[in-house]
Amino acid sequence: MVNPALEQAIINKIMEKGIALPVLPDVAIRSRRVAEQPDSTIQDLVDVVAQDPAIAARLIQVANSAMYRGVQKIDGLHQVITRLGMRTVSQLIVSLSTQQLFKANHAVIKKAMQEHWSFSAQIAALAHRIAREYTKLDVDQALLAGLLHGVGGIPVIVVAEDIPKLQEAPALLNELVMNLQPRLGAKIVQAWDFPPMYEDVVREANNLNYTHEGPANHADVVIAAIAQAKGLTETPDGKPIPAAEKLGLDLSVSLIDQEIDDAIRALSAGF
Repeated sequence: MVNPALEQAIINKIMEKGIALPVLPDVAIRSRRVAEQPDSTIQDLVDVVAQDPAIAARLIQVANSAMYRGVQKIDGLHQVITRLGMRTVSQLIVSLSTQQLFKANHAVIKKAMQEHWSFSAQIAALAHRIAREYTKLDVDQALLAGLLHGVGGIPVIVVAEDIPKLQEAPALLNELVMNLQPRLGAKIVQAWDFPPMYEDVVREANNLNYTHEGPANHADVVIAAIAQAKGLTETPDGKPIPAAEKLGLDLSVSLIDQEIDDAIRALSAGF
C-alpha cells in the first residue's frame, strides 16, 4: 500500500508543475464545437480535421477497422463523416487526440505511458463491444469512456520524470497511478466540460463493487471491460461483479477476437 504522504507529495508536485489539468488538443476542441453547431456542414468538420494530418490519418484507419467498416474501404475524410455522422466523428476525434497527451522522454516513463495508453485502447475496444451487444447505450460514448477512464493517470506519469525513485520502481508508479487517477481524472473531465457520465466513469472504473439503481450505464460497461481485460470474474471478496451481472455478461467467456484485436491496433497506432 502506498504511503499517503507520498501520494500527497505527488499531488503537490503535479500542482507545482501546472499539469493537473492537461489541455485537450485544439483539434478536439474545434471538432466538438463544429459538431455541436446545428448549421455546421460536413465540409466544416473536414476543414478542421484536415489541419491535423496525423489525426486525419488515424480517423480513417479507425473508420476502416472492424468496429465501423462497411462494404467499401474509406479513403477520405468526407467519406468518414458521411458514413459515421458528425457526432460520432467528433467523439472519435476527441478519443484519438487524447493520445497526444501521452508523451514522455525517460525510457521507463515512456514505457509506462505506452502501456497506459495501450490498456486504455483495449478497454475502449471492449467497452464499444459490450455497449453494442449488451446495452442500448451510445457505443461511441462507450469507446470514449474506455479511453478516458485512466486519463487521471497522465499527470502522475508525467511528474514521475522528475522523481528518480519512481523511475526505478515501475510497480510503485503503477500503484500511484491506480490510486490517484480517479480524483485527478474527475477534475480533468470537469475542466474539459464533458458530460457528468464521464466523471462517473473515471471515478468508478476500478471499483469492482460499484452498484447503482436502474439499468446498466457507461461505468458498468467500462468496469466490465476492465474485468475482461484483466481476466477477473469476481470481486476481491469473492462475490460476483455487480456491473457484469447488471449487463448480463459472463466474464468467464472472453470477448477478445479478431475484431477487438483490430480495433486495439487501430486505436494504438502511432504510439
